[in-house]
Amino acid sequence: MISLFIRFLKKIFQLVNYLIGAALWLFGIGLMVWYPMRWWPGDRFTPVQLLNYFMPWLLLALLPALVVAALSRRRWLVLMLIMPTALIMYSYAPLFLPRSTTPALAHSGRIKVMSYNVWGRNRNIDDMADIIRQEQPDVLFLQEIYGSKAKSLRKELQNLYPDQKRYYYTMDEAYGQGIISRYPLTPLGTSFDQGRAQKAIMHTPDGDIQVWNIHLKQPRYWSLHYRQVVNLVQKLADIDQPLIIGGDFNTTEQSEVYKMIDHYLDNAHWEAGWGFGFSYPATSPAVKGVTIPVPTSMLRIDHIFHNDHFFTYSAKTLSNSGGSDHYPVVSELSLIR
Repeated sequence: MISLFIRFLKKIFQLVNYLIGAALWLFGIGLMVWYPMRWWPGDRFTPVQLLNYFMPWLLLALLPALVVAALSRRRWLVLMLIMPTALIMYSYAPLFLPRSTTPALAHSGRIKVMSYNVWGRNRNIDDMADIIRQEQPDVLFLQEIYGSKAKSLRKELQNLYPDQKRYYYTMDEAYGQGIISRYPLTPLGTSFDQGRAQKAIMHTPDGDIQVWNIHLKQPRYWSLHYRQVVNLVQKLADIDQPLIIGGDFNTTEQSEVYKMIDHYLDNAHWEAGWGFGFSYPATSPAVKGVTIPVPTSMLRIDHIFHNDHFFTYSAKTLSNSGGSDHYPVVSELSLIR
């Protein structure tokens, strides 16, 4: 009886071992197929889009899978899994390596830029204002600032940005977006076909800077999302003066549309940030005053870009969302000669 039970356990162990091996092989093959599919068909194919968005999290599965494959002496499986592991680690290595923060050509004071999707359902005006007052950005890009919330936040920030007629742009009920600046702004209009791009000229002591506030469509509306970025980059190609763009791009650094933007601009976080810098979802968004617990942030979809007229001193993702489902992102830039 005991021997039968032992044989039964051995059969179960063999079956489990086989299933684990098969699952790991399927996982490895799937990743090897996914990687070239990032170029074609790209993000229009939903499984590719999802893997691109959650690419850093693949390491949570790949590293244990490598250990299991090594312990079970599956050499070919180890080789299969090492390849995507190495590619992903190589992709994100720059975010964990030291970078220079002392440019020789900087000729202006630092400009602190902040992008903050406050979330349409968030009513914690005091918390939002506290975060902004603590950072005191020179230019602030706001998204989802609808209704009376815009008026209330405007009132809370009077001491920080007193001359609202000159330094506020389209922070009202209709657009749900706003640009606030420490310096005078000249509005250039809003281009809805370019990701609801609010455009203005910021008149600083060191010269004029174009500032654009972006809120792209969510990627589930992929065709519209893609078309917005196509229209946006067509305009970027024509800009030769200093330009800063911030906002909720609803895309990560591995997506197809991100690479289109990155062709013309530099991401401040990749220039001077540290770590993945996930900005969404925040771990404590609040709906009608009720906090919703979220285990961890998983994506970086909020970005600050600039063209080659700037150097990035620092970049960070704040740890306080003020009740929003997004964490604010902040960068310090300087004009260069």
